[in-house]
Amino acid sequence: MEASLIIVLIAAVGIGWWLGQRESRQKQNSQLGLQADYYRGLNYLLNQQTDEALELFIHALEVNPQTVDTHLALGSLFRHRGEVDKAIQIHQNLLSGQGLDQEQLMLAELELAHDFIKAGLLDRAEELLLDVAQQPNQQKAKATELLVDVYQREQDWHKALAAGSAANVSASVDLAHRLSHFCCELAEELLQSKQHQECLAYLKRAKRHNADNPRVSLLRAQLSMQQVNYTDAKRHLLTMVQQDFQLLPEIIKPLHLCFIELADIDGWQAWLGQTMSQHPCTSLLLAQAHEIGQNNESDAAAYVTEKLRQRPSLKGFNYLIDLHMQWASENAKDSLQVLKGLTVALQSSKPQYRCRQCGFAGNSMHWQCPSCHQWGSTKPIYGLEGE
Repeated sequence: MEASLIIVLIAAVGIGWWLGQRESRQKQNSQLGLQADYYRGLNYLLNQQTDEALELFIHALEVNPQTVDTHLALGSLFRHRGEVDKAIQIHQNLLSGQGLDQEQLMLAELELAHDFIKAGLLDRAEELLLDVAQQPNQQKAKATELLVDVYQREQDWHKALAAGSAANVSASVDLAHRLSHFCCELAEELLQSKQHQECLAYLKRAKRHNADNPRVSLLRAQLSMQQVNYTDAKRHLLTMVQQDFQLLPEIIKPLHLCFIELADIDGWQAWLGQTMSQHPCTSLLLAQAHEIGQNNESDAAAYVTEKLRQRPSLKGFNYLIDLHMQWASENAKDSLQVLKGLTVALQSSKPQYRCRQCGFAGNSMHWQCPSCHQWGSTKPIYGLEGE
């Protein structure tokens, strides 16, 4: 960041010198003062006094069409350094300048909107972005995506969807991905109130935006289960596994219910065995052990023990302790109970989900990461402490 800052400031020095040479001789005295400011700023820069140098360059550098890029670069640097108030001051000063064309004004408004979003002033950012997005200019697409971001932060899914749909979605895979989740957010609300037709309409729309979104398949399955259509629910859940096998733990219970309602226990057991060989995880292991234990609990214990040697996990170990406690002596039960208390406490202290984008971890499944706000990046944790 400091290296970029130095490059921009040296560029500012060069621009200022060039502008000084262009001025008429009648302004010679003022130009000498301007040159003096630049030399002072360069001295600050060489002495690692970057804040003082920036303040001096901003004060000395006149706002005109030739210096717009320098002002924008300085404002962007302030914003990335967390000094949003200074960035706002720079961009507001730029907008009050004379002689800027429409594109330069729109670019300055866009940067000021960035500042307002960073500062949490979403209503002010929205006002600027609407102005840019509603006018023909080169910044319209960027303004629209930023406007979507503002509505997303406010969780106004209707406005976010409307703003994003007005953009060229095909040009942005990320925007299409987000629009799909906006539809899912609205579909979930409708599913809770059992407005099935409206919910289905939003899910179809979500699929048009992103055909591979596993959340759409999960919601379609939940909708089908509410409508007591377990054949369709099963199909959607199996599609979800194909779209993202890391989400397997999320579908085991509802898929089991589908097989039960369809009176297809053999099919359920066959699916468990096949999927366990392709995508092993602890939740699948425990589901298999439960099926084996219906006939013989000792066989279930032996099966779990064998699998845990290959893929150890706290969840599997706790299940194994429960099996052994059923036929253990009283003294052994006491020891096993103490051991289970320790392992359960250890398991409870570990998160079950982690964002693959920023590393945020927790015990709840979030389709949008609470930390980095990325959609669909949170997955179950695999390994000793998870699946």
